Amino acid sequence: MQSKRFYTLSGSCPDQIGIIARISGFIAQHQGWILESSYHADEGNDEHASRYFMRMQVKADSLPFHLAEFRDRFAPLAAELSMDWKISDSAVKRRVVLMVSKQEHCLYDLLARWQSKELAIEIPCVISNHDTFKAFVEWHGIPFHHVPVSADNKQAAHAEICRIYDEVKGDTMVLARYMQILPADMCTRYPGQMINIHHSFLPSFVGARPYHQPSSAASS
Repeated sequence: MQSKRFYTLSGSCPDQIGIIARISGFIAQHQGWILESSYHADEGNDEHASRYFMRMQVKADSLPFHLAEFRDRFAPLAAELSMDWKISDSAVKRRVVLMVSKQEHCLYDLLARWQSKELAIEIPCVISNHDTFKAFVEWHGIPFHHVPVSADNKQAAHAEICRIYDEVKGDTMVLARYMQILPADMCTRYPGQMINIHHSFLPSFVGARPYHQPSSAASS
């Protein structure tokens, strides 16, 4: 039976000719087997230069070395491309911190999929601005953190969320109907680590009732 383990290499760098050729060439040079790849170029604007984004999955057992050595060997090429990059191992479960408010369906679904092992992740904790689901979460054996958010304490509350996330060594923060807007500096602090599964049709229809807004706009 062939191993399903793979490494995921992702990164971004200033757009230029030959990025794909150089990176895929590096992997091929070491007999690496690329399973999947995706690319995207952001053309930029007057304030930001054009930037290139990439993601590759490489079959782990096709390479003659482990992940640590891959990092060491790839680092010089990444430096030449001025690339911000990371590589992860599918054998190491992602540590996913869930954030929720008062709506339960996203939380229930995620915990059910985690418990049935459909989601191969670790959930080190759940953070909420309400204590509604404390007993339910702790029944699953997962720590629950109640971090109230008000107009007067938002900065302190966001700092506490960051402290908890860092303390549990989170890899990904999932906003599972977390009905608060996170500040820009927090998003900058954790680039590529946040997933919002709120149903709003952002950015055109913002808020708790996005389905009502298109019909309202059409009738006005």
